[in-house]
Amino acid sequence: MMKAARRAGVPSPHLYFLDNSNSTLVMEFVEGNRMKDLVLAHPEDAPALFEELGAAVAKLHSSGIMHGDLTTANLIKRRDGLVFIDFGLSVSTVRVEDHAVDLRLIKETIVGAHAEVSKGAIPSLMEGYRRVVGGGRARAVFRQLESIEMRGRYATVE
Repeated sequence: MMKAARRAGVPSPHLYFLDNSNSTLVMEFVEGNRMKDLVLAHPEDAPALFEELGAAVAKLHSSGIMHGDLTTANLIKRRDGLVFIDFGLSVSTVRVEDHAVDLRLIKETIVGAHAEVSKGAIPSLMEGYRRVVGGGRARAVFRQLESIEMRGRYATVE
């Protein structure tokens, strides 16, 4: 999935070596700062960071990838942009529901870990997403996101 993400134009670590029989995985160490830490240290930069994130998530979704663990702890900011890490829960899917679930998780993260910037961050995230996937697909995913948020086990996130 990391390789598929890179093909989609979304940076992720390079896999250098895989030995299934010995459960060994060697991948690139990504230099940079976790997005979580950046938002906490520089809340004034949050709208631009979340718009960049929205655009990158849209590229993943447009390529049929659901990250599955989309939090600011799983993103590293380096000079050339955001790098997505931890694809352990990712799946190949074009289902609107799956893409809406990805967005739901990042919205929960924004409200839970970055409440002080959530009023600006969530609209920026959605605008970055809409800009890349286009209005029709964005409307479908956002409608499904609203449906998910209406389900009983989720609190309202604005």
